[in-house]
Amino acid sequence: MNLVYNRTFYVAGVKFHHLGEVINKLKNGDYLSLVPEPSNPHDKFAIRIEFTDDEHENFMLGYIPARFSEDLSEIIKNESLTISCRIKTLDPTAEPWTQLMVNVIGEIK
Repeated sequence: MNLVYNRTFYVAGVKFHHLGEVINKLKNGDYLSLVPEPSNPHDKFAIRIEFTDDEHENFMLGYIPARFSEDLSEIIKNESLTISCRIKTLDPTAEPWTQLMVNVIGEIK
């Protein structure tokens, strides 16, 4: 495995999106989707984090923290890399901003 990116962080903005609705469907180790949002008026490098349930419905959980979004948006564009986002820790009883921690890894294909 040739890692070129490895970051672990809490998902930003979860209290404004759908984490509360689906938190009981999630578990540690689940894969989540990263969706670039270049037309975001607040951050042209914004990347949202989504969960797809068993019925194939997508739920926006929040965003990559802004301090990582520019670097990660460039890495996502690199077609020679595989990017994955997995739940590292999940705590429904914690404050919203610390309920969901993810690990994002970029590897050479």
